[in-house]
Amino acid sequence: MIGTQLTLSVQLADAASFDSFHGGPNAATVAALRRLAEDGGEASILLHGAGGSGKTHLLQAVARAAAQQRRRAAYLPLAQFRQEDAAALQGFETLELLCLDDVGSALLDRRWALLLLRLIDAVHAHGGRCVLSASAPPDSLPLAPLPDLRTRLAACAVFGLKPLDDAELRALLRKRAHLRGLDLPEDVAEFLLRRLPRSVPALLAALDLLDQDSLTTQRRLTIPFAQQVLGVHAHSGAQKAPG
Repeated sequence: MIGTQLTLSVQLADAASFDSFHGGPNAATVAALRRLAEDGGEASILLHGAGGSGKTHLLQAVARAAAQQRRRAAYLPLAQFRQEDAAALQGFETLELLCLDDVGSALLDRRWALLLLRLIDAVHAHGGRCVLSASAPPDSLPLAPLPDLRTRLAACAVFGLKPLDDAELRALLRKRAHLRGLDLPEDVAEFLLRRLPRSVPALLAALDLLDQDSLTTQRRLTIPFAQQVLGVHAHSGAQKAPG
């Protein structure tokens, strides 16, 4: 049985899909991931980018899209997975597509780095593919003690996620609001960009709050309403965005 030791808390976020991801300057990366999810692709893929750039969203989107194609796939957050016994990896090597998030966290422990190397090799041995994420490209990761792992990662198709500019961030907010059935006026989107850090996690966390409060109070989104909601949550500490 795959991952018998893995807790059921590791699940895909409801919003993590290709449709909800605004590609913008990363459209070619998203297209490559779609191809890999749908038909296997020619090579494994490594994504790198800063925190909040969308790596986790995309890895979960790949796992979801592959499962919808009835392909055997799984998403593993390595930072969390390292808290499990190594036996929890048993069975994952048989998957057609394995999404391994935050490779760098495994490199902090040589034993887990070796397990990661063996897992990647085992998946590739039967024609499977991996999608991996890291904070930096392979040649910038601390892999000196494990040259074989550097070789495996460098053999992937490597894509760096580019940050979104203001116009792309506005487009992302409108897309996410539309998927929620929420009317986000242009002036409110512009207010959020001025009021908040220009990061995707911070903006989406604010949109979550506005959506919740709008549903509760049955008020439409206006700048005064946004000021009120975000001001209250910022004062209470609830406006802190995820990393």
